[in-house]
Amino acid sequence: MKIGIIGVGHLAGYLVDGLMRGDIPPDIILSPRGAENAKRLSERYGLEIAADNAQVVEQSDIVLLATRPMDLLDVLTGLPWRADQTAISVAAGVALSGLSDAVAPATAVRTLPVTAAGIGESPTCLFPENAVARQVFDQLGSVHVFNDEQSFDLGSMQGVVFSVFHAGISTVAEWFENNGLDSDTARMLSAAAFRATSSMVAAQPEQDLGEMVKDYATEGSLTAIALENLKEHGGLSAWPQALDAAYKRCLEINQSTE
Repeated sequence: MKIGIIGVGHLAGYLVDGLMRGDIPPDIILSPRGAENAKRLSERYGLEIAADNAQVVEQSDIVLLATRPMDLLDVLTGLPWRADQTAISVAAGVALSGLSDAVAPATAVRTLPVTAAGIGESPTCLFPENAVARQVFDQLGSVHVFNDEQSFDLGSMQGVVFSVFHAGISTVAEWFENNGLDSDTARMLSAAAFRATSSMVAAQPEQDLGEMVKDYATEGSLTAIALENLKEHGGLSAWPQALDAAYKRCLEINQSTE
C-alpha cells in the first residue's frame, strides 16, 4: 500500500525515518508542503515529492496528515478522497468529527505518535481502532487504543510528557557537567537513568507506583533527600498544573475544529 504524507514537517520527518527502517520499506509520496524537509527526505530515501496535495491523495492508499492542527481541516477539504482510503491524523487536538467530514468518503483515524517513531520507540495513541493504522504504527513502537475521544485526548498528553522529559534530562546532564563530568558522559548517564526508570515501571505492572517510590526513597537515603527537596520547591506538585494547562489547550483546539 502506498503511503502519502501531507505536511512534511518535524514530526513527519521522524515518521518517515521510522518507516524506512524496515527490511521492506513502504512506497511513500511526500507533499510539497514543508519543502525543505521534503527535499531532505527525498534525497535520503529516494522518495517522490508530489506537485500538490491533490496528487498525494490521488496516488495514496494511506495518507498521514501532519500539518499544524489549526491548518489541518482547511488543507484537507476539497481534495480527491476515495472510500477505499484511510486518512490518519497525527495532529493533536483535531476532533474526529471534523476530520471525518474533511476527508469523506475516506476513513478518518486519529493518532498521536512522538518523534521516537524515528527509532521505533514511539508510544502511539490511536482512536478509533483501525487495522490499517495499526499496521503503520506497529512498525514505529507500541500502539495504545482508546475507545472514546475524550480518553484519547487525555492519553495524548503522553506526547507532552515525552517532550518535557527532554528538558528534565537536559537539566540533569547540565548538573553533572557543571560538577565535573564531561558532556558526553553527562548526557548518556542522564538519558540512561530515565530510560532505566521507565523500563522498570513498564516491566512491573503489578507493582503500585507509590510503593516503588518508597522502595527507593527509604529514610535517610540520597533519594529521599532529593525527593524532599523537590517537594519543598514544587518540583513534583507543578507537574499536574503543567499537564492541566496543556490538556486545556488541547481541548480548546479540539472544540475550534469540530
